[in-house]
Amino acid sequence: MQFKRIGVFYNKHKSQNYPLAQQAVDILRAKHAEAVLFTSLDQLENIDLIIGMGGDGTMLRCARECAAKNIPIFGINCGTLGFLAAAEKEELTAALDALLTGKCSAHKRLLLQATLKTNKNTQVFTAFNDVVLHSSNMRAFFINATFNGTKMPAYFGDGVIVSTPTGSTAYSLAAGGPIVEPNVEVFVVSPICPHSLHQRPIVLPANGTLELRPSFKNKEDSSIVSLDGQVNLPLGPDAILELSRAPQDITLLTLPHRGFFGVLHKKLSWGKEEC
Repeated sequence: MQFKRIGVFYNKHKSQNYPLAQQAVDILRAKHAEAVLFTSLDQLENIDLIIGMGGDGTMLRCARECAAKNIPIFGINCGTLGFLAAAEKEELTAALDALLTGKCSAHKRLLLQATLKTNKNTQVFTAFNDVVLHSSNMRAFFINATFNGTKMPAYFGDGVIVSTPTGSTAYSLAAGGPIVEPNVEVFVVSPICPHSLHQRPIVLPANGTLELRPSFKNKEDSSIVSLDGQVNLPLGPDAILELSRAPQDITLLTLPHRGFFGVLHKKLSWGKEEC
């Protein structure tokens, strides 16, 4: 896979990542690659690859912007966890060399499309990890649900998390959801603090449509839709949230030795032997 113009992106609010981002640009240019450093994802014209310098939050932002433009992402972890990154910052030089010499693997990841419908308009958004519907005032409420037009039992609690396979190791996992291998084309619906002993996470096929309708006892109550924990949108009592597979996937480039199960073991201590 050849790249004519490579964008190196870092969060301008995390200035500590600037020196490493500039170093990445210098390394790429020294290897005769055209590279540009920027802090805004509005500058993606004529970019063939994005190198995200940061943590998982940076990768989530890049994925939402790059998927529709079919731009692959290569992440260098400069954050805390770095579950989505292709390499650690200590591996920068070797990782960029592997990238430019075609030694990286490309992996497609599906995204969620969230459609918010009200009496006034319809808005469409994309999420890489998850879409969370929760109360705006930390009060339990009902969520009526249907899947492909078939009614499901209503949820009652603090909300629900709908995650992609990629997002199954994030908030969904913390709420008791299962770990899903990234190539499995499903969504996971996990209740948040359900007021019932019978509500459990459920796995649904990604080719269907999940419809969620919040229902409140008090008219002044409302809910919030959170996309990847980064974009928060108010949802009124008469609004409808439709969740389906986004029409575009995102491509992540990784080093050959950085497999999913190895990352699970290293980052989340999966399979770690207890003393």
